[in-house]
Amino acid sequence: MIIAIEGIDGSGKNTQTKLLAKHLSEQGMKVVMLGFPCYSETFFGKEVGHYLNGNFGGLDDVPPKLASMLYAGDRFEKKSSIENALNSGAIIIIDRYVSSNIAHQSAKVADLEKVELQSWIETLEYDVYGLPRPNLNILLDLDASSSSKLVLMKDAREYTSKNKDLHEENSSYLESVASVYRSLAAGSEDWEVVNCLGKDGVRPINEISSEILAVVSKVLNYAQTTI
Repeated sequence: MIIAIEGIDGSGKNTQTKLLAKHLSEQGMKVVMLGFPCYSETFFGKEVGHYLNGNFGGLDDVPPKLASMLYAGDRFEKKSSIENALNSGAIIIIDRYVSSNIAHQSAKVADLEKVELQSWIETLEYDVYGLPRPNLNILLDLDASSSSKLVLMKDAREYTSKNKDLHEENSSYLESVASVYRSLAAGSEDWEVVNCLGKDGVRPINEISSEILAVVSKVLNYAQTTI
């Protein structure tokens, strides 16, 4: 099974991926944890880092299809690792997967172009590169304003010396990405949405983690009863 943790920058994907992996491992399950982009591990991952650092120009200077190829290529280089983990019977928990590419790139185009670009990216990643589809996508839903504050609390990144990368510095863009994510999740059986905001602001990490674990446990129990 592949579980993808999705959401805009600062939504806590890395933290929640680690916590979910820890909880499932403690329950005796075999878990493999992955995260994309692989900035220092793959050829394309390094180029994604250059893109996010602004080496290729601003957000509007790089055509969405070209940017999407960098992210897809990064995942393709890890395809064998994903397939080996699946074949070993592991639950793979991934911090950003194909839907991240779809959300970020289609957020750059007009509404009439969104569906076509989303289909194009799915064809690239799932059909051309043959990446396995996720069984469950979990959206950590967060607004761009909260994202901007949380990004500044991140540790230093290996691909940039800036406080915010090309995506993170543009709040209107991140809000568009969040909107695309919500559209992808709406009415889809393989998506679950976890709201990261409560009455008093961003919800505590352990509270979000508990909700994610409940969602995943329900899916795992259902999968076991249908085998």
